[in-house]
Amino acid sequence: MLPNLSSFHFGDNGLYYGNYGGLDYSAGTEDGTITGTPADPPPVDAYDQLFYEHDLALQQASSTEERLEAHVDVVTGVYDLLF
Repeated sequence: MLPNLSSFHFGDNGLYYGNYGGLDYSAGTEDGTITGTPADPPPVDAYDQLFYEHDLALQQASSTEERLEAHVDVVTGVYDLLF
């Protein structure tokens, strides 16, 4: 499954995807944070869901190992969606 081209957009920090994909981009805003509750904007698709989970994991991480695991998980998830 390929990402939806209409979900890409540009911002101050580069290219973003949906509500959660991009450098310092979360909850549909630059430098945004998420709560892990229904108050967060919904992900636009399966890719954005991965980015949401990545952002939440990074926000909750308390160690370098946890942050690395979040990065590995999102890369693996994107790979799985593509292939």
